[in-house]
Amino acid sequence: MDILLQLFEPFSIFIMAVGVLLGIIIGALPGLTPTMGVAIAIPFTFSLPAEYGLLLLGGIYSGAVYGGSIPAILFNIPGAPASVATTFEGYPMAKKGEAKKALELSTIASTIGGLVGMFLLLYFAPFFAEISLQFGPVENFWIAIFGITIIAVISDGSIIKNMMSGAVGILLSMIGIHTITGTARFTFGNPVFVGGLNVVSVLIGLFAFPQALRLIEEIRQKKGAEIFEYIDSKKPSLLSSFIDVIKNLKALSIGTIVGLIVGIAPGAGGNVASIMAYNELKRFSKEKEKFGKGLKEGVIASESANNAEVGGALVPLLTLGIPGSPTSAIFLGGLMIHGIWPGRDLFIEHATVANHFLYGMVIIQILILIIGLFAIRYFSRLVNIPNYFMAPIIISFSIIGAYTTQNSTFDIYSMVIIGILMYIFHKFNFSPAPVALGFILGPIAEEGLLQGIEIGESNGAILPYFFTGKWNIILIMITVFTMGYSLWHSYKQHKRHEQKSNRSFALRSLLSIRGLSWFVFGVISFIFFLAIQDMEFEMKVFPSFTLIFILVLTFLRLIQIGFTKQNLIVKKKIGWTPFSTLLFICFIVFISLLTDLIGFYLQVLILMVSVPVYYYMQRKNILHLSRILIVSTSFTLLMYLVFTGLIKVPLPSGSALNILQFF
Repeated sequence: MDILLQLFEPFSIFIMAVGVLLGIIIGALPGLTPTMGVAIAIPFTFSLPAEYGLLLLGGIYSGAVYGGSIPAILFNIPGAPASVATTFEGYPMAKKGEAKKALELSTIASTIGGLVGMFLLLYFAPFFAEISLQFGPVENFWIAIFGITIIAVISDGSIIKNMMSGAVGILLSMIGIHTITGTARFTFGNPVFVGGLNVVSVLIGLFAFPQALRLIEEIRQKKGAEIFEYIDSKKPSLLSSFIDVIKNLKALSIGTIVGLIVGIAPGAGGNVASIMAYNELKRFSKEKEKFGKGLKEGVIASESANNAEVGGALVPLLTLGIPGSPTSAIFLGGLMIHGIWPGRDLFIEHATVANHFLYGMVIIQILILIIGLFAIRYFSRLVNIPNYFMAPIIISFSIIGAYTTQNSTFDIYSMVIIGILMYIFHKFNFSPAPVALGFILGPIAEEGLLQGIEIGESNGAILPYFFTGKWNIILIMITVFTMGYSLWHSYKQHKRHEQKSNRSFALRSLLSIRGLSWFVFGVISFIFFLAIQDMEFEMKVFPSFTLIFILVLTFLRLIQIGFTKQNLIVKKKIGWTPFSTLLFICFIVFISLLTDLIGFYLQVLILMVSVPVYYYMQRKNILHLSRILIVSTSFTLLMYLVFTGLIKVPLPSGSALNILQFF
């Protein structure tokens, strides 16, 4: 009771509310992850007592995980890696005029998932700590492999394309320093690749930057050039949203349980939890054709999962000192700064601080509900921003999000290049989600594989070490079931199409542009496979398996193309961009790469002015130059006040500006 009375003191409520609000803002800004938010806030906790400092960090952590759903629903851009799965159903809901409804469902599901996670942390931490102790490198390897197999079913379209995208994501994650040997790999002799590709810049490049380019492309197509001309036409009540969540207990239960399990297993994180929950919901649904079209259950499952994961990730952290996610690893640093070490001593020597934090995290989940629901009316209005302003805003946040992670312009270049490639491949029905999942899970799978091989060798047998043990067998069975179910479901769909049209293998189909493209890709993959065989065993074993997998998928795809009639290949339309729009997109990409030369703020001003001017040229609508200049200058000034004046982020001023200042 003493702890509860302290938590309801005005100062405690203020600290928790500030943490939640800052977390929501951080999560809502693409590129600013929960990990980054907690890391930035740690220095500000020095002057606070330990219990208040931890509550501030906990509020930011939980708020940022929830806040990532806001741009995911409104703009198809996950504000945090954990919100990738929310885009699958949240964005289609917004397009149907249900943006407010989707945000309400996200807020309610996040709160319930978070509360369950925190109650689990309070009462069942010792029990789950024993389970997490049973997970070694091999178990982590099978968890990662299971996550990778989910790629086959999380996205609509071809399973082969999804799996191929995931394999490419794994290869991208291998660039840089090898985690086991400590030597550089796949750097092509260029030192800028030694640090590897940053996960934040990759995610922004996959989701945010291509979305901005597509908004620019839509300027020619949409009547009013609005991002979304859909305001919530159905005017949903808050009560109906609560009823929807209660009615969909299946989605809520799946999301919460998966989030807890993934959170407790060290190394996965909320991004894996939400995608796994979405996959399990889709697998057990009888209406799979409705997925990807704005299904409420998808938002509920993904959001309850990534918020339940917060409590799950804190279980191994507080009981064993083992972080369950990257953000909880930063949280460990916050504990140590205040002289607190997780484990048995935390609940004995620092019992007051521990209980203050644990019960405070329960109150934080309720504050997320209150603040989130109150702010929805303002967030949902963002959908009315015209895309000639929203596109440069997204690009500006993409640039600053990619840069501020490591203060490196290389991250901007990699983000832009990945964004361009994703923009192109999206036209060929390749999805960004499998690439993101492969990039995130690849290092976990490789590290588990290599550590498992070393331990197996020391025990005298490698294969039994990987294929025996209770948890290994369970994870293998789940993985095989997932793959088998995906292939069976795909086979049923193809059989249905075959009944409508009799097809036979035709060599002419392989000589089409599509067939030749896949053949060339297979040849390049095979050459790459041969080239890495001179590397050390530890450095080549996982890339070799990945490339063999790519070659098998390429072969299957060529067979698939061979059985596709030539006229069907020709008739399939690709949404090619008009030449004038393509030229303007090239100009935008060029400006996005000039951060070092012209400086960030001049870059933002150019982007904010050029896109509305292009809109005026295309639509011939009355758009006053004064309005463009006022909005562009105001936004640039706001960015300067927030990032340079308030947060003190060191952004490039530009060599051109430095030269002018010199003269």
